[in-house]
Amino acid sequence: MTAAALARREARRRLRVQRGLTWVTWRQHRLGLAGVLGAFGGLGLYMLINGLAVHHAFTNLGLSTCGGLSSAGCQTQLSGFEQQYSSTADHLPHFLMLLPGLIGVFIGAPLVAREFESGTFRFVWTQGRSRVQWIVTKLVLLGMVLALSTLGFSALFTWWYGPFNAISGRMTAYGAYEVSGLVFAARTLFGFALGALLGLLIRRVVPAMVATGIGWITVMWVTMTYLRPSIRPPITIIGRQGKGPIPTDGALPFNADIVHNWMQDAAGHHVAYEQVINQAIAANGGNPPSPQGLDAWMAQQHYSQWVSYLPNNWFWHFQTTEATGYFVVAIVLAVVTVLALRRRVI
Repeated sequence: MTAAALARREARRRLRVQRGLTWVTWRQHRLGLAGVLGAFGGLGLYMLINGLAVHHAFTNLGLSTCGGLSSAGCQTQLSGFEQQYSSTADHLPHFLMLLPGLIGVFIGAPLVAREFESGTFRFVWTQGRSRVQWIVTKLVLLGMVLALSTLGFSALFTWWYGPFNAISGRMTAYGAYEVSGLVFAARTLFGFALGALLGLLIRRVVPAMVATGIGWITVMWVTMTYLRPSIRPPITIIGRQGKGPIPTDGALPFNADIVHNWMQDAAGHHVAYEQVINQAIAANGGNPPSPQGLDAWMAQQHYSQWVSYLPNNWFWHFQTTEATGYFVVAIVLAVVTVLALRRRVI
């Protein structure tokens, strides 16, 4: 037999092995994937039905043609729209943002840990398939399914959130930012890879699931609290005096994300807004001053009002930067999992 024939035979054998691994991976994890796709499908159906109503109401109330949502001509319609729909827009993202962590817990953590806990790894790696082929197939196949499903879900959420994006933006932490764009999918891949590695190291399903959940939440919190602000510092502006804690003179974009607002005295010290109001009331004989009187008193006392914010048009810059970080870490975790499984003495 010639070398070319041997090479073709070996290639066909490897192809059969790979097809077998793909089939086995699907059979082993079809229930978990069905659960993920079922959850996304159910939530997606709700967002589709509710989104049609939201978009219809936004158009029928004339909010897309009233001359700018911050204008006086839109305030009555805007108030009615927010009273009816804003509660869902405020609370639903808080739940959805946890889904990547749950996927990491229930799909990633048992990936290797279940094989060790049940002892089936002894059978799996004696069927003409190396442990490297086995783990790479699982990571790539399941990772692709999870990435595509989460990207599709994020796209549906972005459509659903469209009217609210025009009102309040989607840069808010613990809100639409966490489910829109690329971060949702990248965070899912990170959770999946983290669960696979911890399952390999711990070798017990339940402890691996707990460790994955704790690790995912910790990394997400650190990222949102400390790393995300370093991507780009917020814009800081001075606002009008005496008009509430947020400027209303047009310098602040209508759908910007307010990071922080504060009052400053003549010496540049931060002063609580409530303290300034209480001082103004005391100076007015215990009666709340009129807006004009509050303006005049604040100017006399040299109080100024400041606000820092993130404009809504920074969304994709933050998303691509943060998602790239999650994706790179996920790849590193996956490579470490493969190398550790290859070298580990079973």
